[in-house]
Amino acid sequence: MSHHTKDFVEVPGGYLYYEQYGAGPDVVLLNGGFADLRMWDATVEWLAERARVTTWDYRDTGLSAPAYGPYSEIDDLTAVLDAAKVSRAVLVGVSEGGRRALGYAHRHPERVTRVGAVAGSFGEFPDPSPEESAAREVMRSHFAICEAVLAADGIPAVSALDVDAWCPAAPAKDRRRLIGLQLANSRVRLMDVYHGLELDPPVKTRFAEIETPVSVLIGERDFQGSQLWARRLAAQAPQADLTVIPGADHMPMFSAPEEFREFVIRSLPM
Repeated sequence: MSHHTKDFVEVPGGYLYYEQYGAGPDVVLLNGGFADLRMWDATVEWLAERARVTTWDYRDTGLSAPAYGPYSEIDDLTAVLDAAKVSRAVLVGVSEGGRRALGYAHRHPERVTRVGAVAGSFGEFPDPSPEESAAREVMRSHFAICEAVLAADGIPAVSALDVDAWCPAAPAKDRRRLIGLQLANSRVRLMDVYHGLELDPPVKTRFAEIETPVSVLIGERDFQGSQLWARRLAAQAPQADLTVIPGADHMPMFSAPEEFREFVIRSLPM
């Protein structure tokens, strides 16, 4: 990894931290919700051998500024791309990052070669099927348990519980890494208001409008709700393909690293 940059970019009401490694086609990695760019350390090690990789911290996470008022998720990513001199990229986003990547591709298709949507997280289903409604009940139950554990036992206990629910297949060292990231980014869990603004109406209702090719990845050990969202996205986006990994959970870069690597490499421009 000859080239590397670590820097901040000014945005309205704050600043964002980003890192860039390697050379080749541009790939931008978008974090899961309670993580920061450190979740990609192992990915960057191999990916920067064949691509120029940009990682960044959302507001309220990592080294980026806290948010105290509304801001545009899409404009924040534009600021990072401009600062990092990335004109067009493959966006690979996991969980919350999958939603952000798709929203960005919808708004700025000219800047996105492909979206790798990994276990995309979109919340409640519009017009849910009975199966989707049942799956969301399971997820809402998990969120309620997390709230109770947070109130009773605090951030360390709820972080471990949450990681174990989403990432049952993660090796021990990666489980510890994910718990540590939740601890470090606990502001996200404790905020009364999330200030980030996405597309309006939200991208989850607009998959059919996405012009960019979308590669969807889901693990069979993820929540059923995540699996059903992946299938909905793959069915509705005009240029979509679906990869299902039997042994993977919500974070396949840890639970199925070889399969995740193959998925990302297939997403790169030839």
